[in-house]
Amino acid sequence: MNLDDELRALGRSAVVPPVDDALTAAVLNRVADIPVRRRMRDRWRFFVAGLCVLLAGLALTPPVRATVAEWLRIGGVEARPVGTAPSTAPPIPVVTGRLSLDDAARTAGFTPAWPRELGTPAGVDASPRFVAMGWDGVRLEQFQSGVSPLYWKKYYNQIEYVPEVSGYWFSTPHTLVLVDQRVVRIAGPTLVWERAGVTYRLEVADKARAVQLAAGTS
Repeated sequence: MNLDDELRALGRSAVVPPVDDALTAAVLNRVADIPVRRRMRDRWRFFVAGLCVLLAGLALTPPVRATVAEWLRIGGVEARPVGTAPSTAPPIPVVTGRLSLDDAARTAGFTPAWPRELGTPAGVDASPRFVAMGWDGVRLEQFQSGVSPLYWKKYYNQIEYVPEVSGYWFSTPHTLVLVDQRVVRIAGPTLVWERAGVTYRLEVADKARAVQLAAGTS
């Protein structure tokens, strides 16, 4: 017989003397009123409340949100960190299409938005669910967010959360890839955000300028 069996046999054979009911009730009442137990209960409540506040604060902290974005999608764009990145990027591509905004909307299947302060785009191109617009030194792409991402952005440096538009700023050159693994091109500084089921990619050299234009896109 092993130790476990011996202990079980001992428990079954042990004779427990009767206990006075009044004494049992008194002991239980005394234990319930011990201040230490109340203090422990209160400390546990304070700990849980403090933990919730801490987690809520971290969720709203831009560096933490930027870290989460390293492996989460931003609308129809998926950001993927890589070990190396391009050192330079070519100039922002010019949009050569000459569609009207109405024609672009009919082709894409949704009404495109643009930074109103820039006025009518110099170039407009479109395909189903996708519109590209261009001005001098500015390129805006927008497309309907689907179940699968349209683009992968392979980047090296940390991306930065932009609370003004709930988007992310890619400050350095990065590889822009379509989901079918075709490398589209090397892209420069870009602001990416999503609104009402549409993902926006705004390429412009300066972050402050990008945020201003994005805020005025309608």
